[in-house]
Amino acid sequence: MKKLTVTALAISSAAAFASPTTMETTLVTASRTQQTIDATLAPVTVIEREDIERAQARDVLELLSTTTGITITRNGGVGASSSVFIRGNASTHTLVLIDGQRVGSATLGSTNLSMLEPEQIERIEIVRGPRSSLYGSDAIGGVIQIFTRKGSLNGGVSPLLKAGYGNKNTSKAVAGLSIGDDAAYTNLMVTHFDTQGIDNLESDAGVNGDDDAYRTTGMSLRSGAKVGIADLALSYQRTDSENEYDSAFSPNALLYSDSVIESASAEASIQALDNWVSTLRVGKSKDDSLNLNDLNPATRTRFTTRRDSALWQNDLHISNHIVSIGAEYYDEFVDSTTNYDVDERYNKAGFAQVQSDFGAHDLSLGGRHEDNEQFGSFKTWTASYGVDLFEGTRLIVSKGTGFKAPTFNQLYFPGFGNPNFVPEESENTEVEVRYSENTFGWSLSGFENDVENLIQYNPSTFTTDQISEAEIRGAELTVFVRVNDWMLNGNYTVLRPIDKASELDIRRRARRSATFSADRQLDRLSYGIQVRIQGRSYEDAANNTELSGFGLIDLRTRYQINASLSAQLSVKNLFDRNYETARGFNNEGLTSMLTLVYEPR
Repeated sequence: MKKLTVTALAISSAAAFASPTTMETTLVTASRTQQTIDATLAPVTVIEREDIERAQARDVLELLSTTTGITITRNGGVGASSSVFIRGNASTHTLVLIDGQRVGSATLGSTNLSMLEPEQIERIEIVRGPRSSLYGSDAIGGVIQIFTRKGSLNGGVSPLLKAGYGNKNTSKAVAGLSIGDDAAYTNLMVTHFDTQGIDNLESDAGVNGDDDAYRTTGMSLRSGAKVGIADLALSYQRTDSENEYDSAFSPNALLYSDSVIESASAEASIQALDNWVSTLRVGKSKDDSLNLNDLNPATRTRFTTRRDSALWQNDLHISNHIVSIGAEYYDEFVDSTTNYDVDERYNKAGFAQVQSDFGAHDLSLGGRHEDNEQFGSFKTWTASYGVDLFEGTRLIVSKGTGFKAPTFNQLYFPGFGNPNFVPEESENTEVEVRYSENTFGWSLSGFENDVENLIQYNPSTFTTDQISEAEIRGAELTVFVRVNDWMLNGNYTVLRPIDKASELDIRRRARRSATFSADRQLDRLSYGIQVRIQGRSYEDAANNTELSGFGLIDLRTRYQINASLSAQLSVKNLFDRNYETARGFNNEGLTSMLTLVYEPR
């Protein structure tokens, strides 16, 4: 397979200031096997630890909002309910993994990414386009895999202490310990975030005019060891949060939620033969939300979903081919104060993939057979072909299908769901051209994703609809330039996300979005600017209520005081721009945070 240079990485992740001659990075999400980015036959973005530190983001959503093809909506400030749209696909069309474990709410069909602290994360891999042939349901729009931090691999003990304070009485504290060498590693991280917040809802009726506080405490543990021919790994992550929120339907209620996101997985990867690696992973995840009212403690609702899973995957290297064969099983459970007609279902699947390297030509073929307890059998497939046109330039053509089983809410929530809904199915076609050299690179892709039986919320009826077909056409451009001490990055996405029958835009899908950043690294000082622009969209399916476009500017700087201590300052939404991503909800104005970091290098 092709090898990665840092320039290929920089196109996707802008891993600034790394050595362009010594750095080589692999990813696993796009093909479920280790491969370099320039060998990947899929549009990908990798956010490395260096990128996370430089961005000084308050949560994962801030990191994702600046990447190619992703837009975010929030029902208020940090911690408020949110949605992630990859290439205009629904938030329920994004599969989220933590260290390989499928996470998220089985009732909502999405993952509360705002609860995950950036300090817990080693890297994020984002694959745009359907990956149901590898991962099954949920991966119509793409896959986001979050890897928690690993222990030090160079021996010894490495501590991390971090404390920050900002406006709106916002504070953050982090404590971590990393131990490890080539044979074994462990990383333990504890985080706490607290903010007075903003008034999430525009309406000040009743008691809604107050600020909505948010606080979260997180813990992550990742450990691994090499024992004979086996690589063993253990991952555990838990985040507890308390989030105040407002409701236009209950203006005289002081509402808040106590939520927990938890995931755990254990993995053994065995080098059975020189050319055969067999991997077994088991895991559990939980999404729990308890909703309360301070003025009426007896009024409470709880939604708890749990997912148990197991994976067995075998990768065989045969000449210039990698053959992957696997089986996967997961079971979803719902435990709630709301009665669901069905509260459990299983899903079992088998998948296979062949990746072939013919020098200047690469080919990948994959398929998956799904057996869903409620909806029966589904077959999905992906075919991709890449060719080196000339030095540094590749052309990639791919086609694939996907499917998404309706969530428990979409099927059974009283007054909202419809038990007659059928699974959503998609077909995606894509062409991409990539170019990279030492100081400059770009990637341009065009795609069309047709989604049949799309399920979406209808705010005029407060229920869900299933439209016959949605058509999402678009193009993405990503550019990277390095000039002396400067790292420049930009991306631009244009979409046409429509209901094919009415030719009206799908709600809350911006047709245009772009991000530009410029960062400079001096001896001890680094500083940068980031500009994010999002075009207009519509709040309703009838396209009568417009959400205006907006532009935001962020600033950041970091000073290395000595070898172990540094100071950071970030300013978000510099000009205090008032904007909406969801009608009736406020967004954060100007926010700032000063942070001290103790991390011996």
